[in-house]
Amino acid sequence: MDFLQELYNKWLVIKPYTDTFSFQAVIATSYLIALLNSLRKALKEREYFSNFITITSVCVNYLLTALMMEYALEYVKNHNSAAGAQNVYVGFVIANSIMLLAMYRIHIVFSYRFNELFFKVSKLFLILTFSHLIIWIKFVVLDLQQEFAHIHYLYSFIVLYISLVLSFIMLFPDVLRTKFGCIVTISLPRDRHA
Repeated sequence: MDFLQELYNKWLVIKPYTDTFSFQAVIATSYLIALLNSLRKALKEREYFSNFITITSVCVNYLLTALMMEYALEYVKNHNSAAGAQNVYVGFVIANSIMLLAMYRIHIVFSYRFNELFFKVSKLFLILTFSHLIIWIKFVVLDLQQEFAHIHYLYSFIVLYISLVLSFIMLFPDVLRTKFGCIVTISLPRDRHA
């Protein structure tokens, strides 16, 4: 429990003195590398277009949510209070929902094929969106700031885990065909021989 508390306090608590550089910068770098790698493969016609659309959608969403978090951090620094900035979580819910819908529509219009990466990313984003919604309801709707701290730690773990898994499967989409890929994406292996 102490480890989860440390993760939560280090990376996800918004305070007036929060440093904007964190582990999220490492994740953002891996997303950028995945996007550039996917673009390179797509130009050489060695990448499924579905994978390229999916990776691009995740990267655009990550950029949008990072900008929202930067705005929230600036708000906290300027107003010396995190209470108003907690609405950023509902912003994440909206951004994730729009990204999932847009990613689906872009696939329908341009790809006509949904690869394994699309389904895994969609599932992980649904879990992430639900987590953002739960933490927003706790903080803003129910106004429970310190109570039920285990929810904060669970939220911290889910966000970090999904961010890492997304970066991993976007860098190495072929891993989704293995049992390890099923395990890290919280899927049941279905007749995999790896």
